[in-house]
Amino acid sequence: MLNFVKHLLISVKNVILLKVIIYIRLLIIYYMIKNYLKIAWRNLIRHKSFSLINIGGLSIGIAACLLISLYVHYELSYDGYNLKKDRIVRITNMVRTPESDNLTVALSSAPLATTLNHNYPEVETAVRFEPDEAVMKVDGQLFSEKFVYKTDANVFDVFTWQFAEGNPSNALKDPHSIVITETLAKKYFGNDKAIGKTITCNKQPYHITAVLADLPENTDLKIDALLPGDFSKITTWTGFDFDDYTFVLFRQKPDYAAFAKKLALISKTDIQPVLNKTGASKYSLKFNIEPLKDVHFIAGNMGDTVKGDKQLVYIFSVLAMVILVIALLNYINLSTARATERAKEVGVRKVNGAVQSSLIRQFLFESFFVTCIALAIGVGLMFIMLPFLNSLLQIKISGALSSYSFWVICGVVLASSLLTGLYPAFVLSSFQPITALKSNFKHQTKGLTLRKAITVTQFIIATVMIAGAFIMNKQINFIQHRSLGFNNNQVLNISLPDDSVAKLRVPAFNNALKQLGAVKGSSIGLSFSMGNGETPKSTTLASSNGVKREVVSNYFMIDDKFIPLLNMKLIAGRNLSDAISSDKKEGFIVNEAFVNQMGWKKPIGQAMEGFDHKGHVIGVVKNFHYSSMHNPIAPLVMVYNGANLSSVFVKIAPDQLKLVKAAWQNYFPDVPFNYNFLDDAFNTMYQKDVTSIKLFNYFTILSILIACLGLYGLACLVATQRTKEIGIRKVLGAAINQILVLLAKDFVKLIALASVLAIPLTLLIMNKWLTTYAYHITIGWWLLTLPAFLILLIAVVVISYQTIKVAVTNPVKSLKSE
Repeated sequence: MLNFVKHLLISVKNVILLKVIIYIRLLIIYYMIKNYLKIAWRNLIRHKSFSLINIGGLSIGIAACLLISLYVHYELSYDGYNLKKDRIVRITNMVRTPESDNLTVALSSAPLATTLNHNYPEVETAVRFEPDEAVMKVDGQLFSEKFVYKTDANVFDVFTWQFAEGNPSNALKDPHSIVITETLAKKYFGNDKAIGKTITCNKQPYHITAVLADLPENTDLKIDALLPGDFSKITTWTGFDFDDYTFVLFRQKPDYAAFAKKLALISKTDIQPVLNKTGASKYSLKFNIEPLKDVHFIAGNMGDTVKGDKQLVYIFSVLAMVILVIALLNYINLSTARATERAKEVGVRKVNGAVQSSLIRQFLFESFFVTCIALAIGVGLMFIMLPFLNSLLQIKISGALSSYSFWVICGVVLASSLLTGLYPAFVLSSFQPITALKSNFKHQTKGLTLRKAITVTQFIIATVMIAGAFIMNKQINFIQHRSLGFNNNQVLNISLPDDSVAKLRVPAFNNALKQLGAVKGSSIGLSFSMGNGETPKSTTLASSNGVKREVVSNYFMIDDKFIPLLNMKLIAGRNLSDAISSDKKEGFIVNEAFVNQMGWKKPIGQAMEGFDHKGHVIGVVKNFHYSSMHNPIAPLVMVYNGANLSSVFVKIAPDQLKLVKAAWQNYFPDVPFNYNFLDDAFNTMYQKDVTSIKLFNYFTILSILIACLGLYGLACLVATQRTKEIGIRKVLGAAINQILVLLAKDFVKLIALASVLAIPLTLLIMNKWLTTYAYHITIGWWLLTLPAFLILLIAVVVISYQTIKVAVTNPVKSLKSE
């Protein structure tokens, strides 16, 4: 019993002792942090200009980094809201052709999903989305909706979509049901309940059975409304009949390689025999598997949704980091440059017993403290600039703090604190007390070398970015003003209805347009596909040097008014003619690129077959741009239009548009008037390029601003450290311009060196960027030297302001302490 009490008392004593030790340690830590905080705050207040430069530069860098990190996360998390995203894939197709000019198509044949559902146990379900642009009629008003799809009833088992109204289990069971989004519900019915109401879609009545909550903006497959699709009638493969986007949900995370082999077997056993029977034995079909998380960035598929550019995402990620690194280099540069000012403080602390580790902790804490202040300001700047970024990029990024934002902020604070604090902390804490306390203490030469290296690095980056901005803006100006090979000025493009009955009224509508005095000409057909950037394609049979060839060609279906209306130039042969009846099924007009592809020396009269036409070449048109200048002009074949009437081109001044609209409403009262002007449509093709260049311009301005802030801080510091020297020189008769040269020459040498080193780097980077355009500028000498001169001029102005200020100071004031 006595031993037990003894052990108990010892245990209690140990516990109490442990608590006391912990309390004392916490108390020490508290007073240590309090002391560090006090010292950090005093240093900030004592050196206001340097504090403002450091905090200002870091704030801008952090704001840019946070903004772009939000954008990067937005882009890389497309369709990430789907709970089953790791088990969902999209199946696309590659059509292999005889001449290996293969086509990739986003759409698939309807039987594919049926086959996968019935024969493959690893597939939980496969669903289809058949695009079906719709004209909605609600209370007599017409609405044109682009993102309408016919789909399978069990689509809600695949995708994680929230419902504002209705039940997903029976939302698409009825063949006359329709599911619309909240946005459409508010557009049609305001704040009234939408479920149960009837609307007309493509002249068919549907009752609303459910309302989908609006999908997140970063969704690849945009949806306005869903209709029930009856895919049961399509039971046989018909070759290249691509109508649907096919998505597959697996029971567990799939083995893509194994599943690809099974898809290859479907192509071999089900599709190839059909192709052989239809005379397309030289063609074959390969299925491609696209994980849902990658779908948004897989470009180049025909009939696909608008895609993102992962390379662009990575480029701007690097630029954001560059801006932050420039700001961090400023902090390191100014901290080490001020080492002589803090040398005596370090010496006194070491004499009083401070060890190097405690000094390192102190300087790291100061760095952390400055970073936290900069972070608070940077987050504020981020929220201020976020609406601007959303407007510029046409996206909707939320500034709400998510787990991702939290970890990004923590990472930025930790990385910034360590990167800005470690080197200065080790430099400052390494001073020997005896040396540091001497009045003539000077910083080591290696510290000066580091500062020079940092300054050169900053201005290399700034010069490259200015030169890059010059070249990018010159390139976009080049492609926007380069001749297209035809006149697209004041050419109105009107989309015609898909309804076969309505299309019977198109000739009458066209005749009505010709009666209008303001209309200078019109043409009907299927040509420029400005809406999705795609052009109709078909196999073309022709002979080249005695060899029969099957090539996949782009096709325009036109009339005899098309070429003169757009002022295109025929370099051989003649135009199509209404007066020659054989032209409607036998006449072919090709461009120069097609002639070069076939290797023809005398193209007129060459036999051709394609797109339900069989005849010979009657004309050759000079090459013209009908798609983006990122790509070379592709071979093109033009034939007389048949039933494929998709648009009417009208030559008319924009202020006379009301006349055309009135004629449209007379002939198509139940169809919305959808139109654009051809020059606007071509400019829209480069909207992504213009936006990217604007964003790059803003980054360039930020990089120059931060680099100049650091340069100004260094100039201030050097001028302050040499105040007495300047005073002595002035007493001895030195002029202000001599003092200015004395103080500025070292900086100017560094920036001149940076400008010279930036030139080959600029050439390397920008020549690579220009290769993304088939038609681009040549980088002239002035595009390299002007940015270098400009950055040198900016630097001289920044340095001169401070040096002149010191140079004009009365020398009595600087020497009186002596």
